[in-house]
Amino acid sequence: MRDKATGPVEAIERAVQVLDSFSVEQPELGVAEVARQLGLKRSTAHRALVSLEVSGLLRQDPTTQKYALGPKVLLLAQVFQSHFSLPAVALPAMRALRDRCNETVALHVLEDGKRSCVMQVESRHDLRRIYQNLGASLPLHAGSPSKVLMAYMAEDEARALLEAEGLERYTPVTIADLEQYMGEMRDARRRGYAISLGEHSHGINSICAPIMDSRGMAVAAVNISGPQARLTESRMLEYLPLLRETTTSISRQLGFRTPGAGA
Repeated sequence: MRDKATGPVEAIERAVQVLDSFSVEQPELGVAEVARQLGLKRSTAHRALVSLEVSGLLRQDPTTQKYALGPKVLLLAQVFQSHFSLPAVALPAMRALRDRCNETVALHVLEDGKRSCVMQVESRHDLRRIYQNLGASLPLHAGSPSKVLMAYMAEDEARALLEAEGLERYTPVTIADLEQYMGEMRDARRRGYAISLGEHSHGINSICAPIMDSRGMAVAAVNISGPQARLTESRMLEYLPLLRETTTSISRQLGFRTPGAGA
């Protein structure tokens, strides 16, 4: 068993460890459970839990005697959200990705049934750089970001949106068949990424992966795009680990944790 905290820094670290013990899967924990998870003496765990309860960061159920996150956590979350900006969080990771692949990197969201690009970091290539109109509505059935964002929706909702919008052809290879596109969406969810080979803009390829939030919901997507002559399918797959590293980093800042992963 670990010794109890011996100073203010150690006490803060212990408090953070205790708070990190709570999760969606384990929203309530008893003294013995916290002690076992953190390798603490039962008395040490109890003191930490009581201190956090007094501060409002935890609350104790009078019936079960177990602890759960308290109202102060919600207040702190509201303070965080008051100045939180997804583009601001994503920008450093997107710039790093652009620097490593030297292709345009963009952030896409789906709101009110519309897909839009809200931020992009342009390639440094002098020729054939990719530009997108920020905030403009983009099709739900063309381009790798659309496949990714639609893939994590309920299928009936995605189907209804696609039927309402219609599957217009933007290039000769745009997928204009609803069932074929639904299959592409399922593949994107299974793989965790999607590619587009000139489906939205002629001569432009892209690869995209989702950004997940603390609920495990896809709230945005990041894609790498470039001219087909330079950004071939094989080159995109070479960049896939870098793309996933980027989206994982952003997702973790939004509170996402993969199943079984530590804090």
